[in-house]
Amino acid sequence: MIASQLSPAPERGQPATLAAMHDFAAKLLQPSLVGRLKAYVRWQVAQRAAAGAGPAAEGARAAPGAAAAPLDDVPVSINLDLTTACNYACDHCVDFEILNTGRKYEHERLLASLAQLARRGLKSVIVIGGGEPTLYPKFAEVMTRMKELGLQLGVVTNGTGMDKILAVADKLDGRDWVRLSLDSGSDPTFQAMHKPKRPITLDAICEGIPPVKQRNPELRIGFSYIIAWRGCTANDAQIVENVHEMYMAAERARRFQFDYISFKPFLVRADENNAEIVDLAQQAHRVAEVMGAIRQQLEQSKRLENERFKVVESTNLRVFLNNSWHEYNRQPRQCHMTLFRQVLSPLGLFNCPVYRHVPKAQLGDKAAYVDDAAVATTQAETAALIGRFDASHECRQVTCLYNSANWFIEDLIRNPERLESLQPTEERHDYFL
Repeated sequence: MIASQLSPAPERGQPATLAAMHDFAAKLLQPSLVGRLKAYVRWQVAQRAAAGAGPAAEGARAAPGAAAAPLDDVPVSINLDLTTACNYACDHCVDFEILNTGRKYEHERLLASLAQLARRGLKSVIVIGGGEPTLYPKFAEVMTRMKELGLQLGVVTNGTGMDKILAVADKLDGRDWVRLSLDSGSDPTFQAMHKPKRPITLDAICEGIPPVKQRNPELRIGFSYIIAWRGCTANDAQIVENVHEMYMAAERARRFQFDYISFKPFLVRADENNAEIVDLAQQAHRVAEVMGAIRQQLEQSKRLENERFKVVESTNLRVFLNNSWHEYNRQPRQCHMTLFRQVLSPLGLFNCPVYRHVPKAQLGDKAAYVDDAAVATTQAETAALIGRFDASHECRQVTCLYNSANWFIEDLIRNPERLESLQPTEERHDYFL
């Protein structure tokens, strides 16, 4: 039985818009991970039974002293924010409030945390936001150490540190990837959107790709493009429109040897809880017009595809275009993916990339996995947060990429007898969650 054959919940079907890279239920069913999935389901069933609610009662909380055995696992995948420092001043940045705070890791304790996590079952790390990861002074050392630990690595960068990517390129392999956040097809649009603090052009960044590909042809490199349309606002600023440059960006990406370009819609942070959302209310009267323009640019861009270059629509973009986004807004009360995917930042440990600095989503401090004692404390807090964080309320505006996986796991908890017939998928060796 594969993920698509087991409904995420009795009343729901697997959304057809789910991109393969976001089919996290299928990833958890890989032979290397399915045992951990089953262990979590059994733990949840025991928690609910201890609360006297039974497995069918969603989100039941165990009474004090009645809890089942402690949760004994670590994430499969983490987002690792190496720094809050950034050399851009993008108006559209969803992490605008936490940039350049000066808060830092103690380097050796960070390395110890990564070693602890890898020893206990961490499989992948996405080195990403908060700030620009290549600005971390010991970026190459952290990358090298993580590969020595056997971890799959992804890096999301603004491209200003391509020399540092080049320096570690030969340590990466075909299951690792680097993605550049560029969001433009022309340099004027790039400058207006990203506002680099030191002079650099879009061409100069893109020219850094061929040397990396020459050093390591197997490394996948992507061009990330957040689509913004007229009237989008964030951080009290009007966001530069770039819909008309999607094809131009795709042509640029193919010319400079990127493996793919990935398109996704513009996100803002909700006023109520700081969640990242697609805010259709801003431009409700122009949605049809915007969708038409995006579809036209996508169709043109896809004509550039060949064996070496692909055009990727994110799940968020797919559901935006086909108006099925509401399928991803209805969440179960408990976010089960809290166990399997977390965010480690100089600001602390958080339950989701959407809430990477929100106090109510915090699982611990930046040393939450530094040693055995810290791990035990963090595991207890993870169990507690899964119980108290109401995703059905907190994430009701979020077009959640983990929605389908959460419903899939919730259905298993409600129907634990299905574990007996649950069969693993084929091993994809893809552990990015």
